[in-house]
Amino acid sequence: MSTHHAPNRGLRFVGEFAVIVIGVFVAVAAESWWSEREDRGYERDLREDMVAEFEANLRILEADLAANDTARARIASFVDLEERELLSMSSEDLTATIGGWLSWSGFDPEMGSAQALVESGNIGAIGDRQLRLLLSRWAGLLEEKRRFNLQAVDFQLHRVMPVVARASADQEWTELERRETQSLYRTMGVLQSLVIENQRRLRSAAGEILAYLGE
Repeated sequence: MSTHHAPNRGLRFVGEFAVIVIGVFVAVAAESWWSEREDRGYERDLREDMVAEFEANLRILEADLAANDTARARIASFVDLEERELLSMSSEDLTATIGGWLSWSGFDPEMGSAQALVESGNIGAIGDRQLRLLLSRWAGLLEEKRRFNLQAVDFQLHRVMPVVARASADQEWTELERRETQSLYRTMGVLQSLVIENQRRLRSAAGEILAYLGE
């Protein structure tokens, strides 16, 4: 009797196993579909945020570039002075104007979900390969920006400003202080040029990202 029913039990076991396997496959497929659906929703929302953030970044960069071009032109006007002009300028004029030429903008990007993604280094979460490449370039330029800004700020705080403060304290610029300050401003101009060129590349990258998102 038990021998007679053995094939039936085997068939039932195979059938039950098949149902379990099919159920597992269905569950995995459903989970994969839901995860992909969530990823698409996340990326869609992220792209909308990117448009607003990079539009703001373009406005910030335009304003920063305008300010920095003005600052660089002022520094150039001092650096290009011939020695006779440099030495004949009154101490009062130097004190009144030269400190203001150190005002420049380092660019702080608009913060939001897109920038948070860039800062986290998790750009791989973006499914669109071209968009990933564009964001990777943006992230690289931001890292370059930090380095150039740090160089300029450090040089300004620790090299330029102490000399200007010392010379301005007694309202009497000696020939040595004038020449030293001009030399320091020449280097400052070079550092600012690096900052400005980086900001121009950032502006170009932001424009490319916006153009791609608008396609």
